[in-house]
Amino acid sequence: MSTSRRLICSAGLVVLGILGAAPMTASAAEPVISTRTITVSNPSPSISCRPYGYSFGTLATFTAEFHLIQFFAGSTLVKQINHIDTTATLYRSDDLSKTIPYGANLTRTFDPAANTITITGLFRYTHPDGSGMVALDAGRTFVVPPTVISDTGPTMVEWQMAVCAALAAE
Repeated sequence: MSTSRRLICSAGLVVLGILGAAPMTASAAEPVISTRTITVSNPSPSISCRPYGYSFGTLATFTAEFHLIQFFAGSTLVKQINHIDTTATLYRSDDLSKTIPYGANLTRTFDPAANTITITGLFRYTHPDGSGMVALDAGRTFVVPPTVISDTGPTMVEWQMAVCAALAAE
């Protein structure tokens, strides 16, 4: 093999080695991750049971934990994922001794480019004394703010009706 061919082959191997060692994927910024907890310990106004034929409303105490993951392209938000876990208590507004626990364990995904929100998991659930579900809103909800496009689970109204009925029976 001639000297010039050896140089060309060697140069080719060096270039191939450099290109092979370099990542060929576009680099993306690391996601921005944050957490926060919100606690409301004094019963505060929540849902009204009047539209469902009851003379009372509800008050709520709760703790909500948020685990937020944001993805950016430069300074532009391209996706936001929020894992939310809530434990709470609903009280009858006219008799604070009548309560029912409720909570949520869901993922809310926001796509800014499409301006859509997708909610999956247990959006709302209620169970007295841990003895079984009274009301449950699970599934997938797709929203183009402010309009709900699809909801595979019970609606918020159905959940509220069940909660009000359970508190009325207390």
